[in-house]
Amino acid sequence: MAIQSSISELGLFELFQILHMNAKTGRLIVSDTPDGREAQVLFHDGAVSFAQVYDRAARPVPALLVEWGVLDDESLRRMEATLPRYADLLACLDGEGIVPRSHMENFLGNRVRECVYELFKWDRGECRFIDEELDARTEVLVALNTENLILEGARRIDEWTNIKNKVPSRHSVFRFCADKEKDQALNLKPLEWEILSLIDGNRSVDEVNGAVGEDLFSTSKLIYGLVVMGVIELRDADDDGAADGSEQRTQSLIERGRELYGRLNLERAAAEFEKAVQLDPECFEAIRMLGEIYYKMDRLSEALMYLAKARSMDPANQKAMFIKGYLHARLGEVEQAIGEWEELRDKASSRRIADLVTHRIAAAKEWEKVLQ
Repeated sequence: MAIQSSISELGLFELFQILHMNAKTGRLIVSDTPDGREAQVLFHDGAVSFAQVYDRAARPVPALLVEWGVLDDESLRRMEATLPRYADLLACLDGEGIVPRSHMENFLGNRVRECVYELFKWDRGECRFIDEELDARTEVLVALNTENLILEGARRIDEWTNIKNKVPSRHSVFRFCADKEKDQALNLKPLEWEILSLIDGNRSVDEVNGAVGEDLFSTSKLIYGLVVMGVIELRDADDDGAADGSEQRTQSLIERGRELYGRLNLERAAAEFEKAVQLDPECFEAIRMLGEIYYKMDRLSEALMYLAKARSMDPANQKAMFIKGYLHARLGEVEQAIGEWEELRDKASSRRIADLVTHRIAAAKEWEKVLQ
């Protein structure tokens, strides 16, 4: 049974229900979404066995395990060499003493659930289900009950609508309410106390979530509750009063972001630059760096958004031109890539840059001929 439709015609909840009821095995691909991302969900006998969201192409599971820090290069090589001896990837990781199977089942289950819940938020896109056998060793990793995913996904969407009114972004920063009575008794659960102890006017929701080790939805929901109780409040860009205080905070975030970027900690670097942009939406350096970082993280749609803004803010910035050219080339937009590089060649501040870009232009034009 092949299915091809749009989300507007056949909602994802209905589509998941159909695949569950018919005990389908194969892969569901969702593309042409508003932000340019795509998703792939694997079904085995109607249960969800894996899922991922990506920009250009789905990643093999071993590559994702390296990206998530589960495997290093040595353990990856050992896993690839010994996998044929085992029934599946999780058995291999367990049998080789790399990661216990129970830990991996829990880890992957949480990853897949969060991916599916994120997918359920999409209101536009094209869906295509392909009936095919999956690789039992590397693709049938978990067996999540599809009906439970549908019910929890629907509940989260309803709750997110309210949560977003008080917790607008994962990069939002909260502080204690200035007019909160110090002697007012609070009846909080242990996790709420832990989250409250991390609220300091500097940490973002994402950082608090990382510290408590929960999923973003649960943490945001608890922060929402603390806001409603009047315990904490959203920190605005001008909370510190004087503009120079805000500028100092922005500069501190940029320096921290550069330090993390230099250590190749791209996700944390991006979080620092995102907070800088939240404080100062016109901070060119943070915007340009986000374009560069997201390009290196293969989050191409986000990279293009930031680089386009950086180019509009400073049309003469050579680094933004150079990276944006590469980004267009990665997206298959050869003509736009050539345009960026030709402008950079004409404005290059050194002969070395001009020569480098000239070679890129020549290669791109040859590739353009091949495509034609």
